[in-house]
Amino acid sequence: METVIKLAIERMSEEIERLKQIVGEQQKRISELERNRNRNTVVEPETPKIEDELLNNEQVKSILKIGKNSLIKLVREGVLVAIRINERSVRFSRSAIMEYIRRKQGASTF
Repeated sequence: METVIKLAIERMSEEIERLKQIVGEQQKRISELERNRNRNTVVEPETPKIEDELLNNEQVKSILKIGKNSLIKLVREGVLVAIRINERSVRFSRSAIMEYIRRKQGASTF
């Protein structure tokens, strides 16, 4: 009976050593993958946040080279979003105007 127990303990010790070897190999592979990931990761420099400029009607008409009625039509159709400051004042986001221009340039066909 003692011999059987000794054999079982030896086999378990061998299995433990084999598992330790497998764990060591896996840890090496994980380290290699992490090193490769860090090399391939591009760190984007943090850009400072700039507040969006608000433009009045005249500025928007000048940028888009359109008249008052065309501007009103774009707002009514929801193409441009007007920001109401008070009862009489409306402003437009410069970034929204520039995005509108980019969309129009992308959609234009010659």
